Amino acid sequence: MRRQEIIQMKQGSDKKNSSVSYTHVLKFTGIFGGVQGLKLVVSLIRNKLSSILLGTTGFGLLGVYSSITEFITNCCNCGIPLNTTQKVSELYENGTPEEMRDFVRIVRTWVVWTAVAALLLSVLLSPLVSYLFFHKEWSHIGEVILLTPVVVAYLVAGGECSLLKGQRQLRSVATIESIVAVTTLLSTVPFYYYWGLDGIIFALIFSTLISAVVHLYFSVRIMPYRITPFSMDVLRKGWPFVRRGLPYVVSGIATSAATMAVPIIILNSGSVDDVGLYRAAFAIMVGYAGMVFVAMEADYYPRLSSVHQHTAEMNRCINQQIDVCVLLVTPLLILLTLCLPFVIRLLYTGEFMSMQTMALLATFYTFFRAIMLPVAYVPLAKGKSMVYLCIELASNLVFCLFIWLGWTAYGLNGIGVALSLVALYDVLVALVVCGRLYGCRLSARTIRLSVVQFMLLAVNVAVCFQPLLWLRLSVGIPLFIVSSIYSFQLLRKRIKRG
Repeated sequence: MRRQEIIQMKQGSDKKNSSVSYTHVLKFTGIFGGVQGLKLVVSLIRNKLSSILLGTTGFGLLGVYSSITEFITNCCNCGIPLNTTQKVSELYENGTPEEMRDFVRIVRTWVVWTAVAALLLSVLLSPLVSYLFFHKEWSHIGEVILLTPVVVAYLVAGGECSLLKGQRQLRSVATIESIVAVTTLLSTVPFYYYWGLDGIIFALIFSTLISAVVHLYFSVRIMPYRITPFSMDVLRKGWPFVRRGLPYVVSGIATSAATMAVPIIILNSGSVDDVGLYRAAFAIMVGYAGMVFVAMEADYYPRLSSVHQHTAEMNRCINQQIDVCVLLVTPLLILLTLCLPFVIRLLYTGEFMSMQTMALLATFYTFFRAIMLPVAYVPLAKGKSMVYLCIELASNLVFCLFIWLGWTAYGLNGIGVALSLVALYDVLVALVVCGRLYGCRLSARTIRLSVVQFMLLAVNVAVCFQPLLWLRLSVGIPLFIVSSIYSFQLLRKRIKRG
């Protein structure tokens, strides 16, 4: 790309920056929201077929293998995906073609070395992992080592995806995610059908390698693949960048530990069934409703990274994103809670109905995250890894403490309350810390629309506790309509204003 082309793009961006409007935000949130919807449908089909072909034992093995690969990936990625998106986004706005090419070469070279580190770590940890995860047996060392290609594929795909996001190739990212979702379904099921449990690892290897190849195919067309793994100059230039990502590694490991602590807390005085109910309720209220946030990150983080040095533009970007998230997620949450009994029976069975109260109490977890996440991205965009690490560590500690207190006092229902309180804590901390350090401020109109939508959601949740179906529907349906119309009208006004 010639220097003049970059200058022209930058000038075009400057003209639109004040008008990177709600149309833009909604457009890409809609694109990636559609992708997440496709991935959800594919996931439901794959899980259904997997449950028929593999049974509960196969699902258990999938969970174990996923935990192992996620842990090793978090240990070895050095925070490269997050840092890469932030830096490439800055170079896209203000850099030269030469600077972009050099930085891409540095990133890809370091990704190669993280893959080598993952290989060594897999071999070194394989005896310990086999002992801890497979009932104190040493016979699964080979299986753990076989997972190395999965980790390498994750690292490569993560690096290439971050390069595409930084260069605003969001349509390509959406296309990649759609292709990977469908090919994963088509490639894994045959392994399960013909080889059963023995095909799980090979299905993981095949599907993740496809993901890496697809990412490389799209990114290499824009950024030719060049690496210099034995160049000390390239390694030296990349070291400050990698060192800055180490706190993200620690944060990822801490988050994984906090997530794994929940089943331990529950099993201390509960049963495996309780763990299953918790995971099912969490998946409904956080996983499915949270698709809006996954859709948000792909476009929002690069935009925020490009304006983080200008407080006014940064706050405008943050408030825009909160507006869109709150206005989109609240009607969805109202409808989801209103139809919760039907949703539980559709996705699971009648045995899971006892989780309904916990799911209702955890509703506000997703709502508060709609406000918190756009603010929480600020330390990432500014490259303040230690601030991000401190916030994450504190959040994980509070998460574990609240979950323990909630479970001890009221069981699963207490966990539902704890999740909502943890999310409220995260909102307050993000606003206070980012406000004092970086000048982040919520606008009056953002606060006003958030309060209105929160009140509508709170009334709906309260009504959903009523046993009478006609009462829930007679109140809940009007609340859903009011929330939807309110969201539609405000978004339309924002789009007209730009």
